Amino acid sequence: MLAALAIVAGGVTVGVGGAGAVSTGSTGVPQCDPYGGAQVACDNDTFWAAEQRVGDFRMSFAGSDELVVGQNAWLSASFSVGDAGPQASLPDAAVTNVTFHTPKGFEFVGVSLYSYTPNFYPEPTIWTSPDSTAVVDPVNGDVTVTAPADGWAVATRENGAGSIVSGQVTVRAAFKATELVADGTSGVTFTGTGVPASEGWMATGATQVIPVDLSGFGSLG
Repeated sequence: MLAALAIVAGGVTVGVGGAGAVSTGSTGVPQCDPYGGAQVACDNDTFWAAEQRVGDFRMSFAGSDELVVGQNAWLSASFSVGDAGPQASLPDAAVTNVTFHTPKGFEFVGVSLYSYTPNFYPEPTIWTSPDSTAVVDPVNGDVTVTAPADGWAVATRENGAGSIVSGQVTVRAAFKATELVADGTSGVTFTGTGVPASEGWMATGATQVIPVDLSGFGSLG
């Protein structure tokens, strides 16, 4: 019988060759945040899905749109609460799990998480790496990342002017491209506070895998 691959991690989950569990430490500040606020920008080979409003959450979905066989692609879902910008009040809300639809021709590598609380001088920006468990569906390869019992709470902070702004929780999965893919369709869905049941993917994207990177001018020989 095929068994799902379950991996428990503190902030970062690393794929393994067989069924089992590994525990890793936090990576601290994330290497790349496509939604703003990161110290390192993402590259341009990225698709962006339209922002979705689901329950109390705003969800953004992005990922790699083109890469070479053998390289790693990424899919990222980011969650904020309420409307964009300062608000008079914001709900308390937590994400409980996120499921990524793995594109054809990709194998799961690992997942990382971080929670971001906005900075208002003189308070420092706060980054944390929440714990998670990742399970790979043995049939379709979809990856479900689950929070501890209390969920991943989306942080909020007063801005010093009487308003409140939302922080952000981001779940980012990595996949290795194992074959050429003309149009690898990905998707994402999630559960959380006040989120209605979903009958399909809440957002989708597409990733192409090509035999060689033609973005530069290097020799192909």
